Amino acid sequence: MERDKLQALVAEKDALSVYFEALLREAPPELDIETVTSPVVAPVAAPRRSEGRPAWGDETFQALLFKVNGLTLAVPLVELSGVQEWEEGKVTPLPGHVPWYLGLMQYRERNVPVVDTAQLVMPEDRQANIRPWQERLRHVVFIADGTWGLACDELAEVVTLRPDEVRWRTSRTRRRWLAGTVIEHMCALLDPPVFADVLASGIEDMPESGAQDEGEQQ
Repeated sequence: MERDKLQALVAEKDALSVYFEALLREAPPELDIETVTSPVVAPVAAPRRSEGRPAWGDETFQALLFKVNGLTLAVPLVELSGVQEWEEGKVTPLPGHVPWYLGLMQYRERNVPVVDTAQLVMPEDRQANIRPWQERLRHVVFIADGTWGLACDELAEVVTLRPDEVRWRTSRTRRRWLAGTVIEHMCALLDPPVFADVLASGIEDMPESGAQDEGEQQ
């Protein structure tokens, strides 16, 4: 019985690894610059080491796990500005924006743009499986000093991670906001300053011409 459970767990982690490999290799859709406007200034990305690992990843750190359409994401607490319950009536839609841009929400006495995280991070071949945001959004995770809100379906738990537990990405020619993966918790680790920078610039990071698949390190 124990052996069967162990084999099932290994198979689940292997399947997750394949999923993340597809996530990294797939070229993300280009964002429409003209339809993405924001009243905030793009934050400066945190200092990072040459291999692409953020400075906060050099030592043991804590991260909040949250879910978007079944996918678990992790945001380091040092880069987390706060969390707020989703209230549809408190989000002001803005006409002419792309579908993932949900509108503005009051947070710390200012209007903060809120995005549907699932539509931004899910691979293209899984976009059709994303349920309407009206049916699933429950919380908003604020990053970059509260200048961006990432709407999510569910808050999970806070975990403590060692650097060697993360499969850090060695280069970021595509999906620069993805710092790495944590197989133990079956989640993708976000780099919030880079995510905010990508959102504020209005341009998804497309792969460089002729770029090879990106590597990861243990």
